[in-house]
Amino acid sequence: MSAAKTLKKPAGTATDTGGNLKWIIAVTVAMATFMEVLDDTSVSVALSQIGGNLSAAEDEVTWVVTSQLVAKAVVLPVAGFLATVVGRKRLFSICLLAYGATSLLCGLSPSIGFLVVMRVIQGLCGGMLSPMAQAILTDTFPPAQRGLAFAAYGVATVVAPTIGPTLGGYLVDNASWNWVFFVNVPVAMITAFLVSILVTDPPALVKEKAAKWAGGLHVDYVGLGLLAVGLSALQFVLSRGEREEWFTSGLITGLSVVAAIALVAGVVWELRSKDPVIDLKLLRHRNFAAAVLIMFAVGAVLFSSSTQLPLFLQNLLGYTAVKSGLAISPGGAAVLVLMPVVGVLSGKVQARWMILFGLVISAFALFNYVHVLSSDIDFASVAKARVYQSLGLAFLFVPISVAAYVGIAKNKTNQAATLINLAQSLGGSFGIAAITTLIARRTQFHQSRIIDGLNFSNPEYETGLQNLTSSQAAADGSMIDAAQRAQATIYAAVQQQASILSYVDSFYLLGFACLLSIPLVFMMRANKPGKDGETAAAG
Repeated sequence: MSAAKTLKKPAGTATDTGGNLKWIIAVTVAMATFMEVLDDTSVSVALSQIGGNLSAAEDEVTWVVTSQLVAKAVVLPVAGFLATVVGRKRLFSICLLAYGATSLLCGLSPSIGFLVVMRVIQGLCGGMLSPMAQAILTDTFPPAQRGLAFAAYGVATVVAPTIGPTLGGYLVDNASWNWVFFVNVPVAMITAFLVSILVTDPPALVKEKAAKWAGGLHVDYVGLGLLAVGLSALQFVLSRGEREEWFTSGLITGLSVVAAIALVAGVVWELRSKDPVIDLKLLRHRNFAAAVLIMFAVGAVLFSSSTQLPLFLQNLLGYTAVKSGLAISPGGAAVLVLMPVVGVLSGKVQARWMILFGLVISAFALFNYVHVLSSDIDFASVAKARVYQSLGLAFLFVPISVAAYVGIAKNKTNQAATLINLAQSLGGSFGIAAITTLIARRTQFHQSRIIDGLNFSNPEYETGLQNLTSSQAAADGSMIDAAQRAQATIYAAVQQQASILSYVDSFYLLGFACLLSIPLVFMMRANKPGKDGETAAAG
């Protein structure tokens, strides 16, 4: 009899979901996020093959990435609102099914235009998966187990960007670019099925949904429109700014103005609205505001470093996409090992001290790249540096997620998850844009500085050029051709060294970003690990 009652007991809250069922739900929602983040990072590896197969120019094929990023920026603010009025379980399932369908159509695309349209739809669906996954975890697990739940989820967030380029390179090299999209289809279908039978909306969300529909559904069209326009314009600027040479481009300048006006107006409107599409008043909670800002910085560090390190290995050291992915994959393995440990510690140690530890370790790990990056760095040294960085990242995502929901009411978890994910997404976009620009500018700077010293008043340059010319002449006997090849060899070395120095500068910047985030930790209130995730006083 008791067993029958247990089976009938409604799930979906932190106190009424069965022990084994909770962890199956955690793996299920983590799998959805893993798929979406993995796709983001693996597609970038296949762009050149996509362009060649679909007869698209380089500028056209970059829209395969840009279009999805803009679509995600548009949908993120409304994710919490839609999860409330549609139902979180129903919306999550719809998004998964649509993501799988559009992934199939992306792989079957006959033209670049069709592919871009499918990527827009894919971005609209995928952009809502992470906020809903976090909200489901928060409502499914009690405070004492929430750290472990977020640890399982954090594996997806941190490991996926690490193995994405490796998987993308492997699929492109051994199959075709189409399979970068096809692999999503079974994952999306299976995950949607599991969500349909396992996940239940919590009573607080069901009650709020009923209240919204009973009172006449009010949609904040003005706030939604302002935020959608502002965020999509901002995402376009960040994605295309370096390619368009930033504010020398009228398009980038104009969209920057649009983004600034729309976002400022949107924030003001949302703060004054009685029924906002995104509840910015949650930022009045001290813990939540600090967590959002730190997550912005962590997103910048994670995504920019995960993007730039493979480029360093491929462009400067000649690694293939697969080999560069293998070089940084030990960092993902380190996260897999550490996440359960961090999850257990989150139930015993205050979240703010774990965040502090993670930021300090991350800063020193990023500064470590300054000493190891060189033209002769070996595979093992790259792997060790990435593992070092992963030690810090493992101590950030779980504690930040735990701290963020301290004092947040159950009916606000959708909105809170939306803001946290928006911060991480924008942080990643800002970080990638800043580092890409820094590398380009600092490469030019270092190149000019190095070239200034390469003249015949420098005896080392003169001697080196003569020796190189002589060795080249010994090969074919032509002094004129040998001198030209010698100068070309020196210039190539100058370019390589200038690029290496620019990457060093970029990791310096990321390290300082971690250090500058440390004061935010002291904004957070002390929490009672594993006990007050729902009832702590708001800050």
